[in-house]
Amino acid sequence: MDIAVEETNENAMSQIGVLLDQYKRLVTTSDNINNSIVVLKKRSLLKEPDKSKYPNLRITQQEIEAASELLINFLENVSKVVRGDARESEFLPSLVFEDYKKKISTNQFLEEDLKELISKLKIGEDIESNSISVLDELLSVLDIERRALFRKLRAARG
Repeated sequence: MDIAVEETNENAMSQIGVLLDQYKRLVTTSDNINNSIVVLKKRSLLKEPDKSKYPNLRITQQEIEAASELLINFLENVSKVVRGDARESEFLPSLVFEDYKKKISTNQFLEEDLKELISKLKIGEDIESNSISVLDELLSVLDIERRALFRKLRAARG
């Protein structure tokens, strides 16, 4: 095999490796955030007056605390991204960072919503449906980025 072909193959493998690492990171973030939102939704359901609707629904205080802590860290990071105080994110791979920032910045009330949501989570207050909507919106954009990164990975593999 000639040297140019070997270098091309090595570059392609390197690109696939980078894409795969970035994709795995985004999948982990997306799954962790989604699971945390589900925990908080369960907590809200369990506080409803008619608990007989959900007889098998259970959640521990540890699950609630872990979910709240993860969401607080994520939302504080998103807040920094929106304000332009962050050039990178522990939650977002570098390949999607700018696109994610651009998409979430279209919501002119996001910064205010984030402050309110972080405050509620820090004091252990239940989150209402409008706050759930903010979380769902952030997760939706994460999922869009996840699909886009998956398509890039699939295209790189040929």
